[in-house]
Amino acid sequence: MPEVICLGEILIDMIPDKEDVSWSEISNFSPVPGGAPANVCIALSKLGVNTGFIGKVGKDPFGELLVEILRENGVDVSQVKFDSDVRTTLAFVSTHKDRENDFIFYRNPGADMMLRSEDLDEDFIAGSKIFHFGSISMTNEPSRSATFQAIRVARKNRVFLSFDPNLRPRLWKNLKEARNRIIEGIKSADLVKVNDIELEFITGKGDLVKGTSWLLQRGPQVVVVTRGEKGAFFRNKETFSSTPSYNVKVADTVGCGDAFTAAIIYQSLLLDKEGQDISGLSKGRIKDILSYANAAAALTATRKGVIPSLPTRKEIERFLKIAQKS
Repeated sequence: MPEVICLGEILIDMIPDKEDVSWSEISNFSPVPGGAPANVCIALSKLGVNTGFIGKVGKDPFGELLVEILRENGVDVSQVKFDSDVRTTLAFVSTHKDRENDFIFYRNPGADMMLRSEDLDEDFIAGSKIFHFGSISMTNEPSRSATFQAIRVARKNRVFLSFDPNLRPRLWKNLKEARNRIIEGIKSADLVKVNDIELEFITGKGDLVKGTSWLLQRGPQVVVVTRGEKGAFFRNKETFSSTPSYNVKVADTVGCGDAFTAAIIYQSLLLDKEGQDISGLSKGRIKDILSYANAAAALTATRKGVIPSLPTRKEIERFLKIAQKS
C-alpha cells in the first residue's frame, strides 16, 4: 500500500511560449502534464516515497497520457478513473517572474470534477500514512463530496492530513465560497501549506505570526508559508522559524510550490518514522526542513516543465552540499 496518497486534479497545463506578457501577446502554448496534487505525488515518488493517486481523467488521449506519466514515475494508478462522458481538463497558464502565475481552466465540466464518493476505495486511503489534498476538487460537485468523504475516512483511520489550498479564484463562484470551503479543509488538516497571498486572503492578516496563529487555532498542528524570493516560514504551536530562498537562475516557476509541498510531506514522513512529532520540533530542525524544501523548489525553478524538473533526493542533497560550501 502507498505511504502517501494524493487526491485531486490531474490535468494538462498549457504553457505559453512567452512570460511576463498579456494573454493577447501569447502566440503558442505547449501541453504539459500537471495538476498540483498530481505534481506533489510525482515529486514524492522521485524522493523515494511509495505513492498513490486518486482522481479522474477523460477517456481521451490527454487522459491516457496523464495516467501513463503517473505510472512511469512510480505512482500507484489503481485509483485513477477514466470518464467517457467528459474531457480531461486543460489549464492555460500565463507565467510571470515577479508575481503569481495566472490560470484559465477549461473544465465545464472537466473530468477531474467528476470524481464521486462511490469511486473511492476506503481501504486504499485507510492504509496510508499521509493523505494530501487541495481545494480545486472542492470547487464543484461531485468531486467536492468525494474529497470530504476521503478526508473523513483518513481522519477516522488516523491518517496524517496535508492540505494545500492552492487558490485559483477563477474556479470559484465567488471568493466568499472559496474562503469558506478552504477553511473547512484547514479544520480537517494536520499540516497546512499556503503562500503569503493565500494566508492574507484566508485570515485577513498580512502579518505572518498573526496569520499563522489564526490558522493554528482552527486545528492544524503545523502551518508552512511560502514567500517566493523571501523564502519560507514555519509555525507550530510551540515556536516559529523562517529561512531565505536560494538564489538560482529561474527558467520556469510553475510547479515550484508543488515541489516545496512534496518536500515538506517527505520530511514529515521521515519524522514519523523517527517517532518525532512535527508539532514539537526545535528551531534548528525546522530550519533544516525548510532549507530542504526551499532547495526542492529552487531546483524545480531552474528547469522548464513541471514534472521533468521535479528533483530527486540525490539532486536535493547535492544542491544543499554545494549551497553550504558557498
